[in-house]
Amino acid sequence: MDRIVDYLSSYTSALAYEDLPPDVIHQSKRLWLDTLGCALGAYSSGPSKIARDAARRVSSNRPATILWSGDSTSPDLAAFANGIMIRYLDFNDFYQGPEAKESGHPTDGFAAVLSAAEINGQDGRAAILGGVLAWEVYARFADAAALRDLGFDQAINIGVAASCGASKMMNLTPEQTAHAIALTAASNIVLGEIRFGNVSMWKGCAAANACRNAVFSAELAADGMTGPLDIFEGSRGMLKAVTGPFELPEFGGNGNPFRIMQSSFKHYPAGSVAQTALECAMKIRPRLDSIEDISEVNIQTFAFGANVMADGPDKWDPENRETADHSMPYVMAVALMYGEVDGRYFSDRYIHDPQLRALVHKIRIEASEECTRVFPEQRLSIVEIVTRDGARYSERLGYHRGHPENPISDLEIEDKFRSMADGLLTEPQAGEIVQRVWHLDEEKSLEPLLQLMRI
Repeated sequence: MDRIVDYLSSYTSALAYEDLPPDVIHQSKRLWLDTLGCALGAYSSGPSKIARDAARRVSSNRPATILWSGDSTSPDLAAFANGIMIRYLDFNDFYQGPEAKESGHPTDGFAAVLSAAEINGQDGRAAILGGVLAWEVYARFADAAALRDLGFDQAINIGVAASCGASKMMNLTPEQTAHAIALTAASNIVLGEIRFGNVSMWKGCAAANACRNAVFSAELAADGMTGPLDIFEGSRGMLKAVTGPFELPEFGGNGNPFRIMQSSFKHYPAGSVAQTALECAMKIRPRLDSIEDISEVNIQTFAFGANVMADGPDKWDPENRETADHSMPYVMAVALMYGEVDGRYFSDRYIHDPQLRALVHKIRIEASEECTRVFPEQRLSIVEIVTRDGARYSERLGYHRGHPENPISDLEIEDKFRSMADGLLTEPQAGEIVQRVWHLDEEKSLEPLLQLMRI
């Protein structure tokens, strides 16, 4: 067994709820509420419907629940369907630690934690612990190795993190956990092409598939399936084939901080690298006499941001939702034209609107040395809008609303959940869900909460 597999399996098996400080427990609750709200908001999306239809065709003698529909299926397909809903709006949290080499969305792994916890009769404290564990493993891998620059995707890290979370929820032994991690890592190498150019539906589904792999691998490991235990450091392992050499830092606990406290919540359903630019646009917009007076919009951002959301012509002419929410020009144009950014603006009606398209093509994006220098500690954006009469308006922002240095309140997280619930849940139903999540550590079973979460 290589050192990384041993470290991961030992840490996963040893971490206990009692190791979590009160602020970490509360942060996990905040993230569970935010994540469940994101899943609710994506319930009606095309990929979510496809995944639910596929999952409904499968039954299991150990069924897990599909969020918001209440249907049952196999645990791995429940994780897949739930994971797509969690991720699809591009609205769940992301990791932005000062040491991060890789960006991504650790709560994607909550889908695996939830399904595995349900089938093993775990309580609310276990769900809190599983969320912290998956978040921690993801973030520490993100600190250690950059995947995107090498042509791979963050879903690789999600798979490893999710396998730890699922193994913990299934009470696997350290040896079984090691095999579950190895099986997942061996079968979940994801190419970065999924989120560049003309983006397909799979951009919002790859992490969900990593969770499906993780739950399936944990079930196999529980039944005695073995995996390649030198999967990271072996002669043909991940370090050799994918990431290059790296050393994992010490994980949270025993006096070390937990990375979950570095979570960044999203205020807008769009790529994380656009959050500061969008806030700048919202500050400038009230100072403009008319959107039609705009002659140009100049955005300076960090190199990573330009590479992700302004990487080619498709981002100035998006043809689908997936490309639009990962297009900085498009989301900036929406913010300026409508004064808000929400799911409705990613429909064909808006994507193909000539007036909105014209504004998109007035936007110029440059990767600046100043913005790149302070990344990833800040995601600095400098936005300048020039009007036809030559007036110039500018704003700059390094810490968006929701960043650990500009934190979002519990009430704002509640409001975000309720906005996702509008028209889908009754107000009393939404209110009870909110209260149960805030008291998740008192839930003796997850079943009442899962029964309540039905549209």
